[in-house]
Amino acid sequence: MSLDYFRDASTVLCYVSLKEEAATDAIINSALELGKTVAVPYCINKFGEMDFYIINSLSDLKTGTFNVREPDINKNKRLEDFEKSIIIVPGVAFSHSGQRLGYGGGYYDRFLSAYEYTKVGLCYDVQLCDAFVSEAYDKPVDIIVTETQVIYTHGGENGF
Repeated sequence: MSLDYFRDASTVLCYVSLKEEAATDAIINSALELGKTVAVPYCINKFGEMDFYIINSLSDLKTGTFNVREPDINKNKRLEDFEKSIIIVPGVAFSHSGQRLGYGGGYYDRFLSAYEYTKVGLCYDVQLCDAFVSEAYDKPVDIIVTETQVIYTHGGENGF
């Protein structure tokens, strides 16, 4: 939350963490308290497609696909304006160069392929690797944040 990119963003797209992932509830609550638009993912189908929906609090979430807390799409509005936004993404592992190993569904890779703003990978230090083999469709992140460090990768210093 101390990143300039976070402070300067008007919209924060953020995954809603599972128990074993780097926790995001505090990030979501802080962004809301700062008056930012906060949007969280909703899995549209089993083919790796997702949208982001705007929430006003964590109470707007319900258990959905893969037992992940998701927005109620009947009560929350789909995000359509991504101007001055950042996205905080999960991963099983990240390389120091920004490569991301996801969970295998391709949801984030599909979304990130069309996303032009700052991408932040959030993980624990133990999830960092020097390198790993990635596929052509795997989308890298610009910044990696762990509990002890911030790593600017290939394009993280360019910002919005």
